[in-house]
Amino acid sequence: MIQRVLQRPESRDPYRAGRRCRVGPYLMRRGRVFYFVKRLPGRICGRDSNRFLRLSLRTHFPLDAAVRALRLLAVYEQKEPEIVDALNRNELSPQQAQALLNTMLRNELARILEEQNRPESPSDPDIEARIEALEAENRALRRAVRNRDWRPVEPALRAASDEISINVEGPLSPDLGRRAASLRRQINEVELQVLEGEDVRVAAAGLLPADGRTNFDAFLKGEILLADAVRQAVEHATSADMARKIAATGEIALEFWGNIALSTVTTDAVKDLMWFIQRIPSLHGKTHGNNRFVKNRSKASKRQEIQLADMQDAALRAEIEADDRLPLAEKRARLAERLVPRLTMTTVGHHLDRLHGIFRNAQETLDYRGQTRFLTHSRMRQYFKERNEEKTDPLFIRKDRPKDRDAWSQERLRKLLTSPIYTGCAMESRRWKPGKLIIRDAKYWVPLLVMTLGTRILEILQLKKTDLIVRNGIVSLTIGITSEHRVKTSDSRRTLPLPQLLLDLGFVEWVHSLPKSQRLLFPAPAEGADIAAISSNFGKQLKTLFRRLDIADWNEDFYALRKTLSSALEDAGVPENRRQAIAGHAGGTTLNRHYTMRNVSVLKSELEKFDLKVTVAFSKDHGHPVIEDCGLVAKPEATIEVELGEDETARAVRVKSGRHGKVLIDAVICEKPDAPPRPENRASWDRRQLADRIREISEKYHLCLPPTPQRRQAIESLLAFARVS
Repeated sequence: MIQRVLQRPESRDPYRAGRRCRVGPYLMRRGRVFYFVKRLPGRICGRDSNRFLRLSLRTHFPLDAAVRALRLLAVYEQKEPEIVDALNRNELSPQQAQALLNTMLRNELARILEEQNRPESPSDPDIEARIEALEAENRALRRAVRNRDWRPVEPALRAASDEISINVEGPLSPDLGRRAASLRRQINEVELQVLEGEDVRVAAAGLLPADGRTNFDAFLKGEILLADAVRQAVEHATSADMARKIAATGEIALEFWGNIALSTVTTDAVKDLMWFIQRIPSLHGKTHGNNRFVKNRSKASKRQEIQLADMQDAALRAEIEADDRLPLAEKRARLAERLVPRLTMTTVGHHLDRLHGIFRNAQETLDYRGQTRFLTHSRMRQYFKERNEEKTDPLFIRKDRPKDRDAWSQERLRKLLTSPIYTGCAMESRRWKPGKLIIRDAKYWVPLLVMTLGTRILEILQLKKTDLIVRNGIVSLTIGITSEHRVKTSDSRRTLPLPQLLLDLGFVEWVHSLPKSQRLLFPAPAEGADIAAISSNFGKQLKTLFRRLDIADWNEDFYALRKTLSSALEDAGVPENRRQAIAGHAGGTTLNRHYTMRNVSVLKSELEKFDLKVTVAFSKDHGHPVIEDCGLVAKPEATIEVELGEDETARAVRVKSGRHGKVLIDAVICEKPDAPPRPENRASWDRRQLADRIREISEKYHLCLPPTPQRRQAIESLLAFARVS
């Protein structure tokens, strides 16, 4: 159905429509999908606004969503010229113009060569007629050039543009038209010489580029197209995981450029592509709505996802910017929280590296002779900095979603260790539901190993039964020692003692109980997966499981368990060189492989300093030891919300209990004790009183600081007042 939306340009409320209102954008709904259609001019009366209200309620279209859609579309209409990509401009680079002319020359020479190689020769009258036609065409071309009429060469240029995906719609530029007409006359001269008996290779030598003169047949094969280069790079990838990543980069490049010739790619073109990529939302390709029940929903292009994200950001900015009550710092903080996150600079750099790899592979496999490296990471970032409005626009913010991995809180550790994974689940596919079944496989052991040893996920998933050894009388695991193990660096090769918790849970007995034919400790995650994708695939499974257990967190993810151990050992006073050796990081001149082999007893005592306070007891029902309880002090969580003032310090603070939603603090900071109360009807405290109160709450609650750096900095700065004697 189609719903009419009313909006007055001078009014924020779209439903306060007067008797003369323009017809706003249309919202078209099909099922659960809403489409935005351009507005049409016209007049409607006030009662139509009520009709829209009834329609929106009857179709379960939220009223606030309608308001946001209205504002979004209104802003988009204003910003549309800025959002349209530079790709739509019909401006040809010198490389593109030359590629068009070369393709035009190639097509004509291929035709002449084919006619020259025909077994039957044309008759003399046919040859004379063809000569007269070519001479007449050249005379017509000269007249057209004098009159600046490029229509005679347009068909050949259009055919060449379709072949190498270069847009030449619209009137031809005088420069391209003159060059094409001149080339056409020279091609006709070549054909005249061939009709007189000259070989096409000799007659056309003056028109060919340097490479074409030495290898005429290679020139006739045509330009190396981007799609062919991507296909070759995928086939020659070092792993299936890298092939998937190269294909993703190639897909974006093909969408942005089209199937262009590699010779037309310039540094400026790569800069534009990288600018396009850094605008892609971080959740691109994941909002199509397909699942195991519905699989035919179309997938939005990257350009469509960028445009929708730009529309949402523009509407959000207009809404926040229009609120004059908010100081600049608070506006920036709200933008940072609600803007659509885009790809991180690290990911954009990976795309640039893979693009260069596609060109290098084309050089090796397709005999590409052009440029293979266009841009460095530093120059790319400098280009972004020059192009965006960061210096001139105080509200400019580029939001991405980098992981700032934090150590797991004791509450989350306790929740994991006492979850149905370790205490008993309903079935293998429902491990988040309590039951009597304990399945000791990768999902059981890998979190414990990462948590207590601080290893990487891939290092654990590659373990073999023979990696369980006894070194100096201590049961240990060798990490990455054998040649078939893939490790991050040479420092990742090390020997780690098993903590007592794993010994108490029967890890050694479990390893010995595995089938004799089984070589890997955890074969299931590696089945059918490339070695580089094992940890990614298994991590996704654990992410889903943790989300079911209500312990999933963006920053406190599974990999952050490594940081949890390292932080705990640092708090316990373990020296840095030993922490680095345990984690498999570079430790100066110390080689972890030899250091850990000699010092397993020392590392054993250091690892035991990370006490999870787990109670283990043997279970007759299960036939092996199980976790009965975890004595970690699990404080309830409390969330801190802060509003910023002009100087980027805290203006107002609210602290709420995460468990019950009870408001523990809701206060506005007053700089002067005798200042009148604020209009927000909140308590007015000075900074030291508020900081002392938050510190008291932190003794009973685990404080969850705001995710945005501006708000977190403001709270941490405020807490410093509680330290003043």
